[in-house]
Amino acid sequence: MKGYRLMIPGPVEVAPEVLAPMNEAMEPHYGPDWTAYYNETLSLLRKVFRTEGDIFLIPGTGSAAIEACLATAVGGGGRVLIPNNGFFGDRLEAIARSYTAEVEVLKYAIGAPLDLVQIEKALATGRYDLLAVTHCETSIGILNPIRDIGAVCRRHGVRFMVDAVSSLGVDRLEMDAWGIDLCATASQKGLESPPGLGIVAVGPEAWAFLKRQESPGWYLNLTLWQHYADDWADWHPFPITMAVNNVKALRAGIERILTEGMSAREERHRQVCMHLRRKLEGMGFAMCLTDEHTAHGLTAVQAHPEVPVADLLQAVKENDKILMAGSLGALKGKIFRIGHMGPSATVATMDEAVEALSRSLKNLL
Repeated sequence: MKGYRLMIPGPVEVAPEVLAPMNEAMEPHYGPDWTAYYNETLSLLRKVFRTEGDIFLIPGTGSAAIEACLATAVGGGGRVLIPNNGFFGDRLEAIARSYTAEVEVLKYAIGAPLDLVQIEKALATGRYDLLAVTHCETSIGILNPIRDIGAVCRRHGVRFMVDAVSSLGVDRLEMDAWGIDLCATASQKGLESPPGLGIVAVGPEAWAFLKRQESPGWYLNLTLWQHYADDWADWHPFPITMAVNNVKALRAGIERILTEGMSAREERHRQVCMHLRRKLEGMGFAMCLTDEHTAHGLTAVQAHPEVPVADLLQAVKENDKILMAGSLGALKGKIFRIGHMGPSATVATMDEAVEALSRSLKNLL
């Protein structure tokens, strides 16, 4: 795998200064010096989430962060509604069903916009404790309207959880202003750091809801993490051995993000996405989504009618040492996806991607 450039929906390529801490000497994950550094890192992350709430770094993946949210929120038998328009909506459903039988799904076609009127009608019944939804449905790159969904949840007193694994640090997300109670993400995408950390943010008003009943489990139980954050606050504010070097790398990634500025960063990703879409359309490719509905960290493209997706991606890999991605589930073989998050979200990089596709396509036709 050495030498390939990553233009996939994650993990993303990371800057040398972000990768460097992974090779630093090991140090203990406790004590006053480490705890001060760790708490400073959480404070920086609050600026990225735009929250005054609590942040937890869980060694694991984005799925671990999502499971921690759902296990704690509905693991004692809570009732959850999931608007689902793709593969990762299916995953939300699967995780939720492993903790409670009270799961209902508003099912949409893959990549179809969510129906806010239908969501409001469902929440108005008073049957649900929690609504959970993906922000960026990564399997096809649609950006769901979480700001509007959050407003609906507030009107009906329903707690709101967002899977932001592929959106935080790329597309605008304002956790507190938009009424998000639980938000899950991971280190290896928009936060432009190595894989290894699932990250959970808990909104300021969510704890009364989360502590209303006994949640199952230990490692992925957020009430346990909060207990250690309070009781061991001065030397070891988490219940496990922390992934020290991953935290250092994440800190370096966050510092890059905040130096650029959140709004400037979000606008850069938008502009790069639109540039790529116009270039691909100029080659004759059809986009899977309209400009209005696309996320800005990846672009989903319909397969060329004369060239199988697998053949095209293999040719780009062999000829230009660039990795692009197919898709998952029902979309496998029908579309391909180009990731543009973090350092790779530049016009120059996308022009290289288009040139590589053009060369390989000509050779295959």
